[in-house]
Amino acid sequence: MENDQYHSSSVLIFDINRPVRKQTRSVLNILGFWKIDETDDLEDARHALEARQIDLVLLAVAAEGDGVVSLVNDIRRFRCGVDPFLPVLLTTWDSRLPLVRPVIESGADDLLIHPFSTATMGQRIRILVRNRKPFVVTEDYLGPDRRDAEARGDDAGVVEVPNALRAKAEGRPDLAPNSNFIQETLTNLRRLKIRNIARKIWVLADLLKQSFGDPVVAAHFDAKLDEILVSASSFRKSLPHKDEAGLAQLCESLVQVVARLQGESPNEKSLELLEKSALALRVASQLENDASGAASEISNAMSRMGDSRASLVRAVVG
Repeated sequence: MENDQYHSSSVLIFDINRPVRKQTRSVLNILGFWKIDETDDLEDARHALEARQIDLVLLAVAAEGDGVVSLVNDIRRFRCGVDPFLPVLLTTWDSRLPLVRPVIESGADDLLIHPFSTATMGQRIRILVRNRKPFVVTEDYLGPDRRDAEARGDDAGVVEVPNALRAKAEGRPDLAPNSNFIQETLTNLRRLKIRNIARKIWVLADLLKQSFGDPVVAAHFDAKLDEILVSASSFRKSLPHKDEAGLAQLCESLVQVVARLQGESPNEKSLELLEKSALALRVASQLENDASGAASEISNAMSRMGDSRASLVRAVVG
């Protein structure tokens, strides 16, 4: 089962259980991986990620709150390591939902439940190389889009990200996470985050408008307004560019409408104004020229950003 395409790929394994860690290493050897580092210390894993480019990381989750999920979040939010799009496989012996849910929501690419076979591991790695899921970004999530290809359809709200593992396996340096590619991807994600938040705000506003007079919705009216304000705050934080003043003004107008509605009995006219304000923000936030203009939009965005990557990262991950 040895596969030469993986011989140059670097792998990091974290697992506090030495026999299981050694078994995982043996499985990777069979699959053709030879550049493997391993550790039983999570801080050592962090240091390794900070020190050099790694193409694949396998992290064992032993229990909720053991720090692994936090590490994955830090990787995705560029708080740890040199590649926020690093392929991440998590493993665990615990298939209970309370543990699995935060693992899935961490932004990891996949989760393997022990015991698993060499064939299963090989299949998951092949998926990372050939059919890795594109990334999606919302107010509180950055990571692979969990929808299948059919459900995703032609949704423009996803981004193909750098793939260090595929770059090595297929000899495609153009897919590697170099500085320019990472910055381009972050720029795309920031634009998509703006679009997705604006869409969420409009959905909430439209719900309030369409449900006027419904006592069930009326009971949660103020809570829905608070949700809109939270999303509006996230929207503003994602607008670091001076030339996005128009979007900032539309967002501020929306916030003012919400402020007038708070603590008041809504009427159809005020709810229509709220919905129109949210719709204006959504339309203005839509990506334009998704295909033909993408390259020039990214180039222009990067030239405006200059070297201030930290500002760009904050705009994407909060």
